[in-house]
Amino acid sequence: MRNSYQYERCSCCHHRPTRREFVKGCGAALATVGWLASGISPADEPKDKPVRVGLVFLSRPGSSWPHPQFDTEAREKEILRLLKGRCPAVEFVPVAVRRPGDVQKAVSMKEQVDGYLVYVVTLTWPLTQAITAIGKLGKPMVVADEYLGGSGVFMVGYSRLCREGIPACGVATTRMSDLVAVAGCFADLKPGTTPRAFAQKCQKVYRKTFAPVGEMKCIEDRVKLTDIGQAVNDFKNSRFLIVGRGKQGQEQDFLGAKGIYIGFDEFNALYDKVDRNQASKWADRWTKESDKVVEPTPEWIRKAGAVYIATLELLKRYNTDTVTMNCLGGFGAGQLPAYPCLGFMQLLNDGGHGVCEAMPNDTLSMLMARILTGRPSYVSDPVLDTSKNQIVYAHCVATTKAFGPKGPSNIYRIRTLHDRDVRGTCAQSFLPEGYMTTSFRTNFARKTMIIHQAKSVGNLDAPRGCRTQLIGEVRGDIGKLFDQWDLFGWHRVTVYGDVKQPLIEFGKALGLRVIEEA
Repeated sequence: MRNSYQYERCSCCHHRPTRREFVKGCGAALATVGWLASGISPADEPKDKPVRVGLVFLSRPGSSWPHPQFDTEAREKEILRLLKGRCPAVEFVPVAVRRPGDVQKAVSMKEQVDGYLVYVVTLTWPLTQAITAIGKLGKPMVVADEYLGGSGVFMVGYSRLCREGIPACGVATTRMSDLVAVAGCFADLKPGTTPRAFAQKCQKVYRKTFAPVGEMKCIEDRVKLTDIGQAVNDFKNSRFLIVGRGKQGQEQDFLGAKGIYIGFDEFNALYDKVDRNQASKWADRWTKESDKVVEPTPEWIRKAGAVYIATLELLKRYNTDTVTMNCLGGFGAGQLPAYPCLGFMQLLNDGGHGVCEAMPNDTLSMLMARILTGRPSYVSDPVLDTSKNQIVYAHCVATTKAFGPKGPSNIYRIRTLHDRDVRGTCAQSFLPEGYMTTSFRTNFARKTMIIHQAKSVGNLDAPRGCRTQLIGEVRGDIGKLFDQWDLFGWHRVTVYGDVKQPLIEFGKALGLRVIEEA
């Protein structure tokens, strides 16, 4: 099942003010100017004045999520019209925060507003701190996510509020009436209402909009598991490469597994020696095996083939089958000749590991999954949608053999990455539906593992965010998934199989504390 994506739209998004509404609005604006000039305190204002809420948009045009061509200003105007039309008792005062320094514009409103609604539009990581800065103002607060847009900043930023004990309500939904319901709580804001009491009220209203947990019956999927003692031994004897990050030649111990830091110079020396005919053969193979090639050109698919061959040579040199690479940073800095995503797909399909973004925690989690189950796993940027009780696992590197090298293959398309750079190539994998999946991530510095489960119910094909978009229906309480992203990071690692308990046992055998997050 490939699901199309769209937000619920409300007729009020196209509301045109009547003459009476326009005159009333002008009067309110003039009154505000007079109040600011006179220095009259809010206590001297008429008692029936509307609640004023700072509507803070965190966004930067050109961000890779939703995508670089996304019209952020149009979306912000749409959200403002929606909230004004559906919450007439609340006066929303919009402020756009495009860069960290802009947060002062929102902070300076503190004495003129009764609360804040922070809407995270795009994936602009430096703006994560703005959520905390506004939260510390001690005002009633709601934080909302633009689906497959600002999700990483929303999830990490909101969970940081939770960790620091700053009360706020987080909203992640594609049904905009859910956001309206929560924002409507501002209309009933009484003097003296504490941020905590307000957040609790909002949470109660928001939870009423959650979709119920659906049928969790899945297709039978028997997983052959490795004995835990053997799994621990195999893990501690593992070694993997970290390319493009850290001090070249340095080795690091991760509970027995060894990480080796490799520089781009060493990698590029191997790339320069690659037989271009062999690289073309890999490009031809991937092209023929794909459902279709959408954006990338043959030239860049061939370069991806050359990167793959160089990667194989590097793995052979260090006697391992597992690598994680600073792909985005390396290519952006001109240190990497092409993206490794298609080659990483091939490594995963063949029983090895190609892991994005030079992430040891992701790599070690994937090692655990493969050692335990014999299956590849899938690193993703998860996105929540409470209106459907769903989580979307989105990323630009994915296997097409979810059940292992000898298992069946699913279809894929060759696409550009989430940044839509025509030089990038990756696989949009349409992963199997109807199966139980287990998602987790380790934080080895904290000796902790976090874990949840979801039933795979299809693949989204949305024109925003990363290319592979596996949809999971959350097993458990989706509301609990909001508050653990700060300490563990945005990523999760998903493996097919109902293997939550074996993974917990494996993690504990490695000395990890385990948190069940749903």
